[in-house]
Amino acid sequence: MAVRLGVAVVTVVGLALHPDVRATAKAAFVLDDAFGGPLLRPWALSVERTEEEMGGVVVDRYVSRADAPRILLLPGATPAGRDDERVVSLASSLAAAGREVVVPELSLFSEELDVDDLARVVEVAEHSCGADDGLVLLGFSYGGALALVAAADERVAGCIDLVATFGAYADLVGVLQAAVTGVSVVDGQVYPWEAADQAIVRTVLGDVAVKLVPEEQREPLRRALLIREPAGLPDPAHLVYRMMTADDPTVVADLARRLPPPGDDLFETFSPVDVADEIEADVLAAHALDDPAVPAAELRRLHKAFPEAEVMAVRTFDHVDLSTDDGLVPLVTDLLTAWSFMRAVLRAQEDWPWR
Repeated sequence: MAVRLGVAVVTVVGLALHPDVRATAKAAFVLDDAFGGPLLRPWALSVERTEEEMGGVVVDRYVSRADAPRILLLPGATPAGRDDERVVSLASSLAAAGREVVVPELSLFSEELDVDDLARVVEVAEHSCGADDGLVLLGFSYGGALALVAAADERVAGCIDLVATFGAYADLVGVLQAAVTGVSVVDGQVYPWEAADQAIVRTVLGDVAVKLVPEEQREPLRRALLIREPAGLPDPAHLVYRMMTADDPTVVADLARRLPPPGDDLFETFSPVDVADEIEADVLAAHALDDPAVPAAELRRLHKAFPEAEVMAVRTFDHVDLSTDDGLVPLVTDLLTAWSFMRAVLRAQEDWPWR
């Protein structure tokens, strides 16, 4: 009897220490805490948030213990930036689960696609390289696309174990195509899409449009798009105007391919599909099927570019925020999917306690 009891105790303890089991349990508490759930975390580590510089970039660091595996968290175009309640909640929750979480300051928070943001992410990632646990990039919305593109940089490609995205796009041209025409086209298949109040066209993509042309043509293009009058626009401003006002999605894609510098460079710089072959890390991607901010068809496009990626779809999320409007069954199903997503994020760095 004593032998059986001893075997049972050893088995239970062994299972509790197994990295898969630990990641699974931690994922449940991380999500519950991030969503403001009722679960108590009596063993959660105390978290300290500090602002400092890392690789010359201003960041928030969430630390619970020394030498914790590092997660680089990249939010999307949120006006509150690093102080966004969702960012603070998730970062704190992950840190309490034994991770060091770093959130860099980005121009993206001001709804701007800035090439300097890529440099910032790479600088912070490079500063984080060298740890035995490897680095995880966790990006949401446009921050997810930024994470994928940054992971292709040769300075950091070998030290990133996982790039996990939620609500990210694969091809900036594809997002523009859907935002302008209301349709995504992937492998000849048409997927209708409606942006939320056309917010993307007015903000992030509106800024992208004027950056597609030489600097002296940007203000005339901005005015032309505002009043819907292209008269007098020089090339390539007139080409971009046609692209931003097209009705045919194939026309948008065709015009994008014909753009001279700097437009062609900008699309390539911010499109993960163009660097897919250079990313060594595993890729995990989740996307809401009714996403009003980034077309859901971008998940299909992303999976095509990264065929080995693990992809997940959810229904009850409004872009990256959980909604309870669709009923209990879809909500529970999506919470389980979110649990699997977070478990994969944590499992990439989880190890036996003595290692």
